[in-house]
Amino acid sequence: MSKRLLSLLLRIGLCAGLSLALAAPSSAIPAFARKYGLRCTTCHESWPVLNDFGRNFRDNGYQLRLGKDDVVTAEPAYWPVSVHITPSYEYTRVTNQQTDQGTKTLSSGGVTDAAIDLLMAGVLTKNISFLVVPTGFASDGNVHLESYWADFSRLIGNSDWFNVRVGKHEVDLPASPHRPISFAFGYLVYGYHPGPDLPSAGAAFDLGSNQLGFEISGHDQTSMTRYNVSIFSANNDSDSSTSSAHGLSSPSFYGHVEKYFRPSSGFVSQYAFGLWGAYANYPTTTYTLGCTPQYSLATCSQIVGPGSDTQIPGTGGNLQSTSRYGTEAQVWLGQLVAPLHLNFVYARGSDSKNLYLGADRAGTWQGGFLEAIWVPSVELLHWSVFGRYDFIRNRQQPLVSSPSDLGNQNQISAGVRYTIAYTNRDEVALHAEYATNTERGIGFNGSDVKTNVVFLGVDFLY
Repeated sequence: MSKRLLSLLLRIGLCAGLSLALAAPSSAIPAFARKYGLRCTTCHESWPVLNDFGRNFRDNGYQLRLGKDDVVTAEPAYWPVSVHITPSYEYTRVTNQQTDQGTKTLSSGGVTDAAIDLLMAGVLTKNISFLVVPTGFASDGNVHLESYWADFSRLIGNSDWFNVRVGKHEVDLPASPHRPISFAFGYLVYGYHPGPDLPSAGAAFDLGSNQLGFEISGHDQTSMTRYNVSIFSANNDSDSSTSSAHGLSSPSFYGHVEKYFRPSSGFVSQYAFGLWGAYANYPTTTYTLGCTPQYSLATCSQIVGPGSDTQIPGTGGNLQSTSRYGTEAQVWLGQLVAPLHLNFVYARGSDSKNLYLGADRAGTWQGGFLEAIWVPSVELLHWSVFGRYDFIRNRQQPLVSSPSDLGNQNQISAGVRYTIAYTNRDEVALHAEYATNTERGIGFNGSDVKTNVVFLGVDFLY
């Protein structure tokens, strides 16, 4: 192990330790708790993060397999719909912002205009389940389908090792960006791209976004060994004018394997290791119609983003790749019911040179995060204390002239949640969080930009 990498890992551990010393999901679906008469804590170690039981319930297609999964066995009044919303106050402060009055630090705060998730999920019939999530309903009137899929379990020989899901789904990431315990900032490694000074055709790709395609998955009886493979159109590209002339527009792939271990005794109650990776493709040329004369054919046919009037949909070509891959290691300390859960994820990524306009070479980077969640055993698991350190280190910039550390990031989040009530019908929690992000060299005259966020909210589902 190099001294540089060892130093980086030590800094990660120090930041996580400080977060814990100072302080110490999209979400759950209460419709499941109402259906089976269970509390939300049955499936969540710290709402909304899944525990072992919740992970296995999800992998089984939202089935307990105790003879009460089929809709005909549910109470007549049961309806598989839940509502999730988080009214909140947010204060943001950003440094080194250019204005006509000079370089300023800008800050603002207020109660945010919240949107809702309408969560509809359940079992259609034995071994066939579904999920539909319309999101929005805010003052802008925008509503879209964040997720929708049908899941077919045990397709071969009544075995859990081959299941198929089709639709718009969240790929099986080491930590879910749709069930985070931290609200202020997202995980950096899922959507990062180097070269902030260049436009990129693949810059829209975010592994944390739900993807249109297929998922093949399998697991053992208790989901202690799992695999997932997704085949999808990168960021739903089939609906845009940049879609390519292939059987699957912008064909992309993701894979993830995990293995959990549970010692028979000791302070470590569980640990796990995993490997994951994604390889996404974007077209960089397209047929055009009515191209503005002052542009060359090469410039006119270059992908400049969805919606260009000159591009003919479905004719994209010359696919170029963006990729990211990595490892994960998790450990649960203390009792599994009320653990200290540590999750370390490391990633490396690369964007092809031809995804950038005017690039000299491919852009490459490395990054990761260490997340810690502590659930004290007092007060029946009402408290959760959490902290996370994210980092990005660029290895090679698309422009040779760019500083090698341009866009490097350090991000720290810390907070606490107190669940006021959790029943088999609803759950409501108070959430307080402070987060800071420093991004290298992207401000005025190459200065660093630091963003601080204070988040105070009421997170509830019914």
